[in-house]
Amino acid sequence: MSAPAANKPRRQTLRRYALLLAQMAAGIGLGLGLARVMRLPEEQIALIGTLITLVTWLAEESFTLPDKETRWGALIHGALRFLALVGFIMALQSLAALNGWEPALRG
Repeated sequence: MSAPAANKPRRQTLRRYALLLAQMAAGIGLGLGLARVMRLPEEQIALIGTLITLVTWLAEESFTLPDKETRWGALIHGALRFLALVGFIMALQSLAALNGWEPALRG
């Protein structure tokens, strides 16, 4: 037996939110990991993170991309959001380390 038709939109909404939450967790983890692994001064890591965020934002705004409702459009827009989040977290973590909010754990 299949689920009633009324449960399908709810299930799709829950799935969409679960995927968004997983994307956010992966982006934050990857951004923090990259910022800690790089052997560069914190200022350069913050600049790299800012440039990643700006370039992905400009790519989304300046190029004609497929609609977000299509399969390819959702994939492209999701990838751009993921890259922007990684860059933002890299910049934020580096700026926090520069302000003394977090100890630099580099060897």
